[in-house]
Amino acid sequence: MKLPLLNLPASLNYIGIFLTLDCNLNCSYCINDPKQEGQRSTVFPIQATNDRAMSPDLWARALSRIPYSPELPITLQGGEPMLYWKSRGLGLLLEQVPHYFDLLTNFALPPAQFARNLRGQQAKLQRKAPYPSIRVSYHAEEMDRAWKGQGFQELVDRCAALDQFGFCVSPEKSKSDVGIYMVAHPENHVTAEMEGIYKDRIPFETKEFLGVHDNRLYGHYLYPFSTDLVSRGIALRTLECECRTTELLIDPLGFVWGCHFFLYQSWVEGGPRAQFSVLAENEFRFADKAGDLFEASTFTPIGHILDPEFTMEALTVFRPCNQYGRCIGCDTKIKNDRFQSYYDRGVPHTSVQMRNIRMPAHLLRQVDRTEQIAPFLHPDNQPT
Repeated sequence: MKLPLLNLPASLNYIGIFLTLDCNLNCSYCINDPKQEGQRSTVFPIQATNDRAMSPDLWARALSRIPYSPELPITLQGGEPMLYWKSRGLGLLLEQVPHYFDLLTNFALPPAQFARNLRGQQAKLQRKAPYPSIRVSYHAEEMDRAWKGQGFQELVDRCAALDQFGFCVSPEKSKSDVGIYMVAHPENHVTAEMEGIYKDRIPFETKEFLGVHDNRLYGHYLYPFSTDLVSRGIALRTLECECRTTELLIDPLGFVWGCHFFLYQSWVEGGPRAQFSVLAENEFRFADKAGDLFEASTFTPIGHILDPEFTMEALTVFRPCNQYGRCIGCDTKIKNDRFQSYYDRGVPHTSVQMRNIRMPAHLLRQVDRTEQIAPFLHPDNQPT
């Protein structure tokens, strides 16, 4: 059965495909880890089975629902997407669909193996954009461990070697298909040695660190206490609100989620593998089965990409949430969208939108400018 096309709204900012949550690194800071406790490999252990991700054929069927657009790429991420489907999945998927993709990776494979696994589909990872479509993350501690103290040198060499396999490599990020990014964690530093290694070879930038370090919150957020309420001991329990996503977020088994926290936490608890098996036997009729399948689960997806009844309207619904205060930073941080709303017009964008936040008075008194949060508060919790 051919699935109906999704009617993507012009305002859609991001399509994120989590091909796998397996990763070759065990970083002390990992955005996938909701608690940021340095337990990456324990929280998401690699298992030698394919029951934790959809097959390339199923992904191709799912992505055929997304209208082709060179201006809104589909971002492949993880975990480490180079490891998807025993490291051979990227090419098997890309060769079946016409779309352009961005790739977020730590460059787990040697360049020749990565290019070979793409099966001639390099053009799907190349598009005209002001930034590289292959964005490579640098993790100093883990990469130095894996590459015998030469982590940054090895990473730059791997990126530069892509010019041998059909990619454009340039120190200018608007011209390069690949670039390196490092989270500006307080313990990460750009050294003169690093500058000498990447200069005139590869674009390199730092990205804002989002989270708590030494009991200090880093990042700029639209909703106060949304990420650090519990982790910094500001309160013992989370708050209630209503929330909806502005992005299309799809996990390794094709479930669509309302935020990154729910997606990650569901996989900390093992992932919805049993629910996927039932749906696969019932033509992925999520709308018919979700009530029973997720009745006992705190973290429920909002749909499944292979459900013929799934539409983008599912993203527009505000849903009750009792996890305010444990949000992933990338969901509630103030940022620019693909239309430059913040930089050009001063309109803050966030990956989720919240309303009717139940914030008690003693917390509200700690907010610097209550008039800014007032539109998002429940009527019973307005500042006086």
